[in-house]
Amino acid sequence: MTRLAQQHRNRAFTLLELLIVVAILAILIGLTLPAVQRVREVAVRLKGMHQLRQIGLGLHNYAATQGRMPGFVYLDRRHERDEPPLDAILSYVEASRDQKVALYLSPVDPTSALPLPRGTVPGDSSFAINKLAFGGLPDPAVAFTDGMSNTIAVAEHYARCGPNGRFNFHYTLRHSSVEPYDLLGLNEVRRASFADPYYGDVVPVPDGAGGVRPSRMGATFQVTPQPDLCDPFIPQTGHPAGMPVLRFDGSVRLITPGVNPRAFWAAVTRDGGEAISLD
Repeated sequence: MTRLAQQHRNRAFTLLELLIVVAILAILIGLTLPAVQRVREVAVRLKGMHQLRQIGLGLHNYAATQGRMPGFVYLDRRHERDEPPLDAILSYVEASRDQKVALYLSPVDPTSALPLPRGTVPGDSSFAINKLAFGGLPDPAVAFTDGMSNTIAVAEHYARCGPNGRFNFHYTLRHSSVEPYDLLGLNEVRRASFADPYYGDVVPVPDGAGGVRPSRMGATFQVTPQPDLCDPFIPQTGHPAGMPVLRFDGSVRLITPGVNPRAFWAAVTRDGGEAISLD
């Protein structure tokens, strides 16, 4: 054997060596991918939380101008003075009614990119306002006796929920031709809200001990449900780590999936006097 052939043989990989290298690379990739995925999830969650902060700024700028929050004159009746909050603050978030509002579409809502059905009005929203807390056009100075930092203003909600449901931030009850006893019909197109008695949503009810409980036992919110399994009667989020919410003081926090239902629904009331806090 010549010296050149011997050197070539010494430099060549054996099959065993190649398999070892491939195995090491596979292990490294397996260790790296979960970390990359976690970083990506955090980045997306931060983007959604930033959107909530912008909505909070819009609500506070509206209140500073109008002397009150936007909202609803009556909880369960049609009225011309109803101002769906996300619609009322469009000019305060530099958006208009004749465009798709990117601020109101969550980056983890799997339904936000679905095309609109033919003949329908734009207005899909991945965020839902707390209907109970916005009832009666609340005055920030006196309406929130539980504390604005203890009351949820906005939570996430799939824009399309279940087989037919659609949450629209323009929508008010005066647009509805469906009667309240037809809950499934009401939820085919409805205002972008949660804890909304008109639609049969889960709401907080007194527990007889100075606190509240959900009207459906154990209910809080859904985490990453499939769109066809989305429950229109409670909020849901596409974030595996939990539900980002905007509080009335403008702060944003993440509520973990294992939250005590009584604590969650206590944060939905603005003046119930409950001592339970999410913090």
